[in-house]
Amino acid sequence: MTDITQDAGRRTYVYSYNHLDHRPQGPCSAGIAIQDSLSTIPEAGTASAVFGKRAHVAVTHQSPGSGTRLQSRPYEQFYFVLQGQLTVDIDGQIARVLKHHVLHVPAGISFALVVSGKEKASFVAVRQGIDDDSRTFDVQQLFSGFSADLGVPSKSSSANVTGKKICYVYPVAELDAVPKYECSAAVTPRNFVSKKSSSFGAAIHGKSLQVGLIHKGRGSGSKLHTHPNEQFNLVIEGKLVGEIGGGPLEAPTMSLIHMPPGIQHCTMASAEGDVRFFVVKDTSHGMSGPPVDGIEDGPRYLPGFGNNK
Repeated sequence: MTDITQDAGRRTYVYSYNHLDHRPQGPCSAGIAIQDSLSTIPEAGTASAVFGKRAHVAVTHQSPGSGTRLQSRPYEQFYFVLQGQLTVDIDGQIARVLKHHVLHVPAGISFALVVSGKEKASFVAVRQGIDDDSRTFDVQQLFSGFSADLGVPSKSSSANVTGKKICYVYPVAELDAVPKYECSAAVTPRNFVSKKSSSFGAAIHGKSLQVGLIHKGRGSGSKLHTHPNEQFNLVIEGKLVGEIGGGPLEAPTMSLIHMPPGIQHCTMASAEGDVRFFVVKDTSHGMSGPPVDGIEDGPRYLPGFGNNK
């Protein structure tokens, strides 16, 4: 098993967060911030990140009571909890962010985020990208304002800038209907993503970024396709296999697949079992792209599965 996927030009498209303590050899499809401490207290928090042109995707592990102080940023952000729980102070309210819940932070909204459970929290941090390949990236820059000992807030210190009570936290694993209350982002309930794929899940659509939690059944997936927006798939359960840029793809749990705009690719759940992955895309296009052959005639299957039995 390999932790990276490369094309004939040795370009890396798949990045294992379990091994991002060093930069992959050869050219990469995206920028890399290798795993590093977020403060002078190493056990308080660590993170590593992959930086595309339109989105930056980090995975961080933080101890109880640690987090980021009240701040606002000029770009949109999403957070997805892998383990543990967080508490957010945003727009004049306090909310919990539980496992497999998504927090949406619109650009310019002040917020503070703290690990509030008794256990360490692991979560995905997504921010709108900056189109500048020459930048030097590091995790301290991505998590500016981090503190090892904030404590969980009992009341809000953030201003209610909207003048309303708006939902910013979404139970994306269980979203079977559009919420009836006012939301910070548009919601697509759980459904099949397209007619060319077995992908099933819900999505949250912001102004610049959109995210979702997707399931593929064992041995099933999508046909070879492309789309004009950038995409990242973080595998949280199982293993994705397939093709990208004309070469084979293999992405086990806690691997991130980076799909630059326009690249041909397809992914399927391996024969070993079902897959769930967290997907990130910019909003220049929707969540699905057209198949290369122009025919949406159902999902693709590995030999021995579906219509390949």
